[in-house]
Amino acid sequence: MARKTVFDKEYILEKTSDFIKDYGVDAMNARDLCKYIGCSTQPLFKNFISMEGLKKSIKKYLHDYYDDFIYRIVDKDDYLYTISYAYALFAYKEPKIFKALFMTELAGTRTIDEVLKSSWNIESIESIPKQYGLSYKKAECLYRDVRFFTHGLSCQIACNSISVTEDEIKKLIKDIIIKLKDVI
Repeated sequence: MARKTVFDKEYILEKTSDFIKDYGVDAMNARDLCKYIGCSTQPLFKNFISMEGLKKSIKKYLHDYYDDFIYRIVDKDDYLYTISYAYALFAYKEPKIFKALFMTELAGTRTIDEVLKSSWNIESIESIPKQYGLSYKKAECLYRDVRFFTHGLSCQIACNSISVTEDEIKKLIKDIIIKLKDVI
């Protein structure tokens, strides 16, 4: 007798991540995803109740993947640059995952103040005064401006509307930090 495949939560999340890497999050629907995984819709809805439940779980799964990627690159002695470079490099290496996390409704909406006050951004902001000799308020402004520059660059990279090398990404981010720190 053939061995029965178990479509547990973790397996479905892994395969959903693969599906998004191949086709993007906008192509994800229950029928096509289950066909890709090789199962009926029953295991999907048994584990996640609904597509909204799956989306919530895949968002966390992809954020964990993103965090692992980022923290292999981040150097807290040069936090602003390395976190910005890692973000753009993620768009370069994983464009469909980047788009899913940061360019679709899966990302959600936040205000600029919420971005600056996010626990995962505060540590980077707090490193800026020491490294660049700026007040905390100016550090927030520098972080904000570098973040949104880097996000724009990363979006162009992920959408393949700009062709850059990893070295060009590094230079663009280093240059914008130098230019902005002197005018903030």
